[in-house]
Amino acid sequence: MIDSRIYTFMEVCRTLNYTRASANLHITQPAVTQHVQYLEQLYQVPLVEIRGKKVFLTEQGKILERLAASMCADELHIRKTLLDSIRKKEKLVFGATLTVGEFVIPSVLGRYLAVFPDTDISVIVKNTESLLELLESAEIEFAVVEGRFDKSAYTYQLISQEKYIAICGREFYERECTKGCMTMESLFENRLIVRESGSGTRGILEQFLQTHNQSLEKFKNRIEVSNMAAIRKLVAGNCGISFLYQTVVEQELKEGSLYEIPVEDFQIQREFNFVYLKNSIFSEKYDTISKYFKTWRGNI
Repeated sequence: MIDSRIYTFMEVCRTLNYTRASANLHITQPAVTQHVQYLEQLYQVPLVEIRGKKVFLTEQGKILERLAASMCADELHIRKTLLDSIRKKEKLVFGATLTVGEFVIPSVLGRYLAVFPDTDISVIVKNTESLLELLESAEIEFAVVEGRFDKSAYTYQLISQEKYIAICGREFYERECTKGCMTMESLFENRLIVRESGSGTRGILEQFLQTHNQSLEKFKNRIEVSNMAAIRKLVAGNCGISFLYQTVVEQELKEGSLYEIPVEDFQIQREFNFVYLKNSIFSEKYDTISKYFKTWRGNI
């Protein structure tokens, strides 16, 4: 069982304010101070610095924050594992981004359940940013995400590299693309259909534009849609253009309802990664599960 003073320290890390931490934990501010001082004495290192009315973590405080986050998450999973042992069942609770949830999870779970048929599974589908928050708060055990994240903050396993392309409907393709490659600047004259802010799929486009001193604001109009199937239908209906992983639209590309827009100097591949908290005592378990995701196209 984790010392309750660790949870006090984690709340101080989250709020960087003793008053707010005490209010959130329903304890007195002197108690918060005493808890932090106890940990400093226990570990014999300074954990916080008080400058005026502001709280700052020392380098040692930042290290403890990272380690404590894994400890707290592991304790929750220990409790769950012990309860599962009574039920004679294992339970997995993890997160996946929308693309991964729709195109990777079905094949992975089918093969995983063939080996572990008595496992109860709960999958939370959200954008990358939201999933990492759930991971930090121990609401999920691991996440399978697309796009960029702070790799120094997590343990991760590469699942695959996926091509990222511009897509359009038949009318746009026949009108604009038959003469060869288009420039990104020429695409700005069109309506962009894009995922919500915080999604990995959208972040890739934003990152590319930023490196070229551009932004999404350059497009003539925008439609934001969180549903991947809706984006594909809108583009196929010639309501605008979009940017998605090729694997997401492979079927539509074969059928001819969607087309890849040839864009000059636009060759992008992004990673799908299996992510969990550093220093987790369940790392061996997660590494075993990650192997199923690494072979999600069926080559297990």
